[in-house]
Amino acid sequence: MKTLKTPVSLRVVRSATEISDGEAFARVAAGERSALGVVFDRHSRPLLQFAMRVAGRADAEDVVQTTFERATSLAASFDREATSARPWLFAIASRVVLERRRAFARFAAALARLGSSAPPPSQLDTARLDVLDGLERLAPAKRVTLVLAEIEGYRCEEIARMLDVPVGTVWTRLHHARTEMRAFLAEGKP
Repeated sequence: MKTLKTPVSLRVVRSATEISDGEAFARVAAGERSALGVVFDRHSRPLLQFAMRVAGRADAEDVVQTTFERATSLAASFDREATSARPWLFAIASRVVLERRRAFARFAAALARLGSSAPPPSQLDTARLDVLDGLERLAPAKRVTLVLAEIEGYRCEEIARMLDVPVGTVWTRLHHARTEMRAFLAEGKP
């Protein structure tokens, strides 16, 4: 088992603003797990909000935790010159959400075969429930793209880098997601 040491260099950092995300991930890659706290403090809240929007409140914290676990194991691959780890973390979170969706779909199919029924929705206001229902009906790739663009405010070029797809694919997904959401909200059906 590898013993993780906290070098003196991290202990003398007076505030999280004095260490860049790139430096923090370099330290994490070197075995200094406590350096991840700097990145967590900076990015966990927006990441949690994103996860709540695409995965739902119940799964959001698990998505964030899994994202930071993966970020720890992938720390050596982080671009040290990047100005922020947020797009990289959102890309990891997007993949985590898609994986969880696939696993949930398999689980739901197994439950359906057993004759189980879904629990009733929570007491949200009608408009919000309609939007959430519309997002739920979108394919996972379209949902993630729409949330990153419309709610998180990322440009298509940034989303393409996050999801590792061509920009044209992002534009297409975004167009279809918007069209499907408009149709669903206007008629109550996709």
